[in-house]
Amino acid sequence: MEQALSQFISLLKQRDLEKLESFFQAQAETMQTNLLLFLALQSRKNDDSAEYFQLLCTKLCADNTMPSALISHIKNIELISFFTPLLQSQNNFALQDTKERNVLHYLFVARGEKNCVPFNYLRSLLLFERNLFLPKALTQTESNNLTPIESYLHLNIQGIVLPDHELTAFMALIEIEQSQRTVNSNNLKVAVYRFKKQAADFELSQQYLTQKSLLLASYYGVSINEVNAMASN
Repeated sequence: MEQALSQFISLLKQRDLEKLESFFQAQAETMQTNLLLFLALQSRKNDDSAEYFQLLCTKLCADNTMPSALISHIKNIELISFFTPLLQSQNNFALQDTKERNVLHYLFVARGEKNCVPFNYLRSLLLFERNLFLPKALTQTESNNLTPIESYLHLNIQGIVLPDHELTAFMALIEIEQSQRTVNSNNLKVAVYRFKKQAADFELSQQYLTQKSLLLASYYGVSINEVNAMASN
């Protein structure tokens, strides 16, 4: 890995796009993923080069979709914003890995992340950018039959209360998803079970518990009282 990275850095310094593309395409998927993450890291160190590195990622993957191994690494606002141009090309927003998860599944679960899921950023992309595949990505189900929004409701254990602008964006994303597909109401029981387990395993604020009941009720089209009744059984 170190040797490949050293070669890649040397080619970066030469700014030889043709050689960079040839070198990148010759690497295995895991190494391609590491190289793309390296570019993301470098962009945070040097704002002046961020746009160049973004465009470079897109060019390196121009002939194919991005490596599917990259999907599980994009779990925060910094990485989703850096990789947005790449995700907007080649249907990459809807690209799924071996667990049938797309980038939104991982972003919404936010495993190991301390900051709020950037729902408002995604809503802004839908409002102001040309994103043909982002709406599709919202409807895709992973191997356990959960959409990205359901993955948030079932599996996100951050315990973070969504601020008003993120809550509004979350509700808007629900509308976009449900305009394209019918909700699987069978998942509600499992969602409430996981909510109960989260409440038992972690110290959660009353504001979070109240908001989570609201989100579950809003997504699955039931009353908050019904969610609370199921959770108390």
